[in-house]
Amino acid sequence: MRTRPILTLLAVALVVAACGGDTSDTTTTAPEAATTTAAGDTTTTAPEATTTTAATGGDTATITIADFSFGEVPTVSVGDTVVVENTDGAGHTWTASDGTFDSGTLGDGDTFEFTFTEAGEYDFFCSIHPSMTGTITVEG
Repeated sequence: MRTRPILTLLAVALVVAACGGDTSDTTTTAPEAATTTAAGDTTTTAPEATTTTAATGGDTATITIADFSFGEVPTVSVGDTVVVENTDGAGHTWTASDGTFDSGTLGDGDTFEFTFTEAGEYDFFCSIHPSMTGTITVEG
């Protein structure tokens, strides 16, 4: 009976379809089915497919909050992670004007990480000190 390999291929297709719409590279591997025979009976076991996802980009950039300023804001690429570090004695946030990211309150020495998945310009501010503003550019 050949239904197990067909079911395995269908399961793999569903996994790949579920991962669609993402800008990352996806590799799906379906291992060989194992067949055992005992006293004339044959059993075929289809193991699970394994999916590995690798994000594009992948660099890390840092924004350092100091003296009630976000300092120099880097330009990053889609898939890059931005680490925001508060080195000020006061609490601050790193909050996107459009709600894309929000660090919550960062105390002195605290960090927050965010990985950008879409290109664009993102305006941000500190919700505790609204005069602290900036814009980060994410290239495609």
